[in-house]
Amino acid sequence: MMQTGAHILVLSAHDSHLDRRIVAEANALAASGRHVTLLSVPTGLAPEGLDGRIRLIVAKSDQSECVSPAKRAARRLPAPLRTLAQAAWYRWGAGPSPYNTGYFRRNAPAERFDAIHCHDLKTLPAGSEIRAASCRAAKLIYDSHELFPFQSASRAFQRYWMRIERRHIAQADLVITVNESIASELARLYGVTKPHVLYNSYGAGGAWEAVAKEAFLRHFHAQGREPRILFQGGLAAGRNLANLVRAFGRLEGRARLFLLGAGPKEAALRRICGRARIGAVHFGPWVEQSRLLSFVAAAHLGVIPYLGDRILNNRYCTPNKLFEFIEAGVPVCGSDLPELRRIIRGFGVGEVYPMRTPDQIAAALSDCLSRRESGKFTKEASGAARAELSWSKQAERFLRWYGQLGV
Repeated sequence: MMQTGAHILVLSAHDSHLDRRIVAEANALAASGRHVTLLSVPTGLAPEGLDGRIRLIVAKSDQSECVSPAKRAARRLPAPLRTLAQAAWYRWGAGPSPYNTGYFRRNAPAERFDAIHCHDLKTLPAGSEIRAASCRAAKLIYDSHELFPFQSASRAFQRYWMRIERRHIAQADLVITVNESIASELARLYGVTKPHVLYNSYGAGGAWEAVAKEAFLRHFHAQGREPRILFQGGLAAGRNLANLVRAFGRLEGRARLFLLGAGPKEAALRRICGRARIGAVHFGPWVEQSRLLSFVAAAHLGVIPYLGDRILNNRYCTPNKLFEFIEAGVPVCGSDLPELRRIIRGFGVGEVYPMRTPDQIAAALSDCLSRRESGKFTKEASGAARAELSWSKQAERFLRWYGQLGV
């Protein structure tokens, strides 16, 4: 049975923003009557939508407290040298975990907690240490947002993080992850019971409606009547975005691409468009989480072009944007990866295709648009997917697992 008013310490090392999954889970715990303390490293964006009952602790300190001097120096190197430095960094076993652990140990409140909820592998060693030092009876929950050691193709990176994960995952009283494939991999890699699956369903509340076409186009400084294809999220490496952009040089006015977000690859993507004279690609800045679905719903099609041949974490991805498209009722054109196939094709909310080249992406988008225009993706299928994958249903399961732990 759940303890009435159980005290939960939640740890987050997401320094770019407070992830939507973290906010949704913390809100669910607070709404259930539990007392939630969220301890986060300094974040770049405000924790929008966080329940007012949650005690938020973000230490007023320089971000460098969570990063070693050597790593700060490496970040100033040119990209090729930075890659070599990272490989050496992990080969020597000097990864960032000790710095995060010190940050959380210094800033955790000196009080008894009934459970310590660790979001992603960077916080798990800290959660283990806090429990051992000050609340040995607390339940340890490991919430794995991804197949963390396999975010990189570097064997040194993988070995370093696998050692940490193997050391601590067996100590957890509850392991949660984001999809079936990653749950199976964690069980196989470490010989643990298969983790529970909690999807990254859209957990933000409040009413919304699609922005008008004119407002959508204005956000991107764009014009045109062609179907609007949306990619939202970080414009980062490893997301096949260069091929996605080049595909629109082959679509000959069939559609326009709207990239909603920002990131380190934005300048390179703009250069590709300029050199190839691709005028059907438009860039727009981030919007607040509360407005995101309004923009998503104004698209005709959402695209997820990720590849999974080099990075296992990409192969097994179920990114937030998948659930945002589903919540907004926008059909999804995705890469033929195991979990994307399971959800997109399984629920009939889009289609999956090979997306290794610009030509394949262009063909995929053309086919998916034709299917949409012919009524292949129905409102009934979209509604059934929303109902099954809704955050309200996910939250019920999440709280039930907590109750089974007695907290």
